[in-house]
Parts: sequence; structure tokens; C-alpha cells
Amino acid sequence: MRAYTLRDEKIIRVGIKNIPKKGLVWIRCTRLDEESVSKLSELSKIPLAELKETFEEDERPKLSVKKYLELIYHVPHKDNGELMTAPLYFYLSENLIITVEKEKSQILNNLEESMKKNRLKFLFKKPCGYFLYYIIDKINDEFLINIDRTTENLDIFKRSSEHTQVNFKQLYELSVTSAFFNRALIANIEVLNSLRKTYFKHLTSSDRELYSELYFDALQILDTEKIQREMISNIFNLESIMSQNRLNLLIKRLTSIALIIMIPTLITGIYGMNVRNMPLADSEAGFFMIMSFMFLITVFLAVLFKVLDWI
Repeated sequence: MRAYTLRDEKIIRVGIKNIPKKGLVWIRCTRLDEESVSKLSELSKIPLAELKETFEEDERPKLSVKKYLELIYHVPHKDNGELMTAPLYFYLSENLIITVEKEKSQILNNLEESMKKNRLKFLFKKPCGYFLYYIIDKINDEFLINIDRTTENLDIFKRSSEHTQVNFKQLYELSVTSAFFNRALIANIEVLNSLRKTYFKHLTSSDRELYSELYFDALQILDTEKIQREMISNIFNLESIMSQNRLNLLIKRLTSIALIIMIPTLITGIYGMNVRNMPLADSEAGFFMIMSFMFLITVFLAVLFKVLDWI
């Protein structure tokens, strides 16, 4: 756990045991254990059972308002190179804004680095509701950045003349990411809709107006994501049609080749039977006549199928 506050126009890191009673304090928690949760509960007066919810695997975004405010919001997260979403927990209590991460968030990493350089001092001069707004706004921006990046990859795929198996594996991964984003955005929008209407003693009317902006921004991001999913679906459908056409063309060519070979094979099979009185069997020119006939039939069928665009 790391805590930051503003003192004498400087953002400083303070010890958990020395949290000031006045002035906004941000406490960042990553991968809490039982001992850390107990300390955090004692410090913030938030029930221990509530904080232990952060141990759950994948909790759905939600908003809960009691003597404190609890908000769970999903953020983009990379897991072994695969882009997914992960829950980020917010707790607002008195002068504290607490964030709890199961996996480190790049957004909060950037925020913390800026504070170490004494930037973003204005966040500590405003109510905690604005601090919450600032982080959620950055999360929404991160969703949009990743969606735009995925759209660029789709454009590259559409322009590519070679749709290889590797490319389609990447396209499938994009579709999985899009599904994760869709589920997370819908749940986040429900939370924002509740947040902009809720009453909490540390949230001002200005804060609720800002949350309304976040709500409508998230709706636009969801619309963008839906368009992207339609693009992925259309590419899959197009490739399915193209694959079926390629298969039909291959079968047609194989059928044409089989027909061309079939007639000469039939003739040689007939003349291979051990029976008497076969036509041209006693003729000196019989062999050449039969071979010429088979050659002409083969050429005729080859030309015919070529004209019909079967081969």
C-alpha cells in the first residue's frame, strides 16, 4: 500500500500509520493480503468483509453507497499478451480515496509516476469525487485507444491480399477482446448511470454533472465497439464465402480432370479384356487409330472445359 497527499504545494508519499485527517489522501493498493486488508479496514472504517470482496476472481462492476462509497469498474488489462479486462475497486471514505488492483493498472502507474514528479497537484485541491472522475475518464480513454488500435489492425487485415491462418488467428483474438470489452463497457455504463444519480455526502452536484459526461462518453465508446464487432463479423462472413467459393472451384476442376481421364481409361479398360472379335483387333493400324481417337477425345474435353471455365 502506498499513500499520497498534498503538503506545502508538494505531492508527498506518507506512511500508512501517518495518514493525515485533513486533506485528500490517495491510497493505492495492489494484490492485497489478509494483513493488508485488516490494516486498510482499520484505517478507513470500511467493514473487513467488504474489503475482502477484492479477493474474488472476477467481480462484476457495481456501485454501493453506505457510510462510504464502493465502486467496481472494469479496466483494460493485458494477461500474457492477451488484452482482456480486470476489475478496479474504488472506496471513498471521509478524506480517503482508495484504489485496489488485483493486477497493476498502467493507468494508475502513469498517475503515480506523475505524482512522484509533483504533477497533478490540482487533484488534491478538489473533492474526492473529482479524483474519481479523473481516473474513470482515463480508463474510458484507454478503452477507446485500444478499440481504435484494433480497428487499425482490421484495416490492415482487409487490405492484405494474403489471409493466412496466422492472420485469422489474430482476427479471432481481436473478436475475443471485443467480446470482453463489450461485456465490460455495458456493466461500466450501468455503474456510471447509477453514479450520476446517486447521493453521497462527499459528491457535489458538479461531480454528478461530470459523471453524466462520463456516462455519455461511455455510450459513445460502446457504439464504436459495436461497429468494430460488426466489422469483425463481416470479415469472417466474407472469408467464409470466399473459402466456399474456392472449395467449389477446386471440386469443379477435379471433376473436369476426372472426366477427361475417364473416357481414355474406359477405352483402354475395354480393350484390356481377354475376349475375341474386338473392333480393330486384327488391323495393323488399329493401335494407332484407337490412340488417336483417345487423344482427340481428351483434347476436345480439355478445350470444352476450358471454354466453360471449369479448368
